[in-house]
Amino acid sequence: MLKRKSLKGMTGIYVVVEDVGSELKGTITRRDVQSRVEAQLRTAGIRIFKEKEAAKLPGEPYLYVNVAALPLERKRFTCRIDLEVHQHVALVHDAKGGHAITWEQGVLTMGGITNICQQLDELVFAFICDYLAINPLK
Repeated sequence: MLKRKSLKGMTGIYVVVEDVGSELKGTITRRDVQSRVEAQLRTAGIRIFKEKEAAKLPGEPYLYVNVAALPLERKRFTCRIDLEVHQHVALVHDAKGGHAITWEQGVLTMGGITNICQQLDELVFAFICDYLAINPLK
């Protein structure tokens, strides 16, 4: 699978979480999502880099996390959750290149915050599985 192969050689990842928006106010924050994702990655043995550290890595990889929700009724939401690995890439005919998505997983879900967190956890787990399959821990 090409997207899994795009993770080869990574020694860790920088995590970027998009603001969750006012629709989720009082349920979960950007900081909650960041902590949750990073804790799972650390538990799996994946190193978390700071932004400046990641900028020095080959490909400047980062894991982008976006949780976007629309309220349905009290404490229930329709939610799109996306995880994407962005890396610096170059086209064969243009060596300058730029950042592109090399791995992605997403889900559309409905429910309360517990369901949203469970779906986020499953996406992070999918990333961890692909990362560790191509970069086994030593």
